[in-house]
Amino acid sequence: MELNRREFVELQKKQLTQKGAIADALQYVKYKIAILSGKGGVGKTAATVNLAAALTNAGQRVGVFDADLHGPSVPKMLGIKKEAKLDGAFWLNPVDTDAGIKALSVALFWPGDMTPVMWRGQTKSRTIRQLLSAAKWGGLDFLLVDLPPGTGDEPIAILKSIPDLDGVIIVTTPQEVSTLVCSKAISASRSLGAKALGLIENMSSYTCGCGDTVHLFGKDKGKQLAKMMEIPFLGSLPIDPQFSEAADSGVPVVNLHPGSLTAKAFVTVAETLVDQLPPKEMAEAPPEKEAQPCPGAGCQHRHHHHHDHGDEAHAHHPKDDHGHGPHG
Repeated sequence: MELNRREFVELQKKQLTQKGAIADALQYVKYKIAILSGKGGVGKTAATVNLAAALTNAGQRVGVFDADLHGPSVPKMLGIKKEAKLDGAFWLNPVDTDAGIKALSVALFWPGDMTPVMWRGQTKSRTIRQLLSAAKWGGLDFLLVDLPPGTGDEPIAILKSIPDLDGVIIVTTPQEVSTLVCSKAISASRSLGAKALGLIENMSSYTCGCGDTVHLFGKDKGKQLAKMMEIPFLGSLPIDPQFSEAADSGVPVVNLHPGSLTAKAFVTVAETLVDQLPPKEMAEAPPEKEAQPCPGAGCQHRHHHHHDHGDEAHAHHPKDDHGHGPHG
């Protein structure tokens, strides 16, 4: 049967995902989870970073992939001030952070903090697939993918490109406008075949110094949404000035203020998540080698790891499965 162009492109993407470079790059990652929200401003990135920190502190090996191309915030919240480095001619090494979390973001090889990413459509999807296929995560227990808000190009690219995605975690706030939009995000993930692992409610309440707790935006809205959508409720996060302080300082609140209500809430969320995930057996990643063959067919030369090519163009445009840059 002859395929039209669209069917051919979809078949090609499916083969690359299941049998190609993305599957190879993620073969030693046990649990792959995307974090999303229906709208912006709900604290999704801060939740991702602190969930990663709570899991790391519990002995898990964790990586965070920042898939928010237009507003990447993961490097700021993890205090990263260095660039991701090319490893050989193809691979990218995620940055090892002080929190013990590996991280990769487009912001780590973009020219400057004030330079906007002004891409559309297929360019964004292609860049995400390139980063997924080029990142050398090695052995991880968890890879958390921080998605931009909504159900546009980046979330769709992630949910369709990651093989054996374990599911998504939705972050919302108690306001009805947020829970309404988040219900659409849950439905969108299901339509793309991604399981909803649970819901986190941020900004659920505020506890003042006198000990009184106030639900500023309504009580138990997150629990009600989780019940309505028939997904697990992972926990509530309070409104806490220390949460914002930690994000600005580049240290997860779980580490900066471990005794705070917010830090304890993240520990509970992490424990609840781990308890509900099915056990998995995963092969251990092989030890790093001193040299690795170029992945291109017929390429005989070898590239030594940690070699600085001094090529800024390469640093800003990692290649995809076919050797093309983001604009190729």
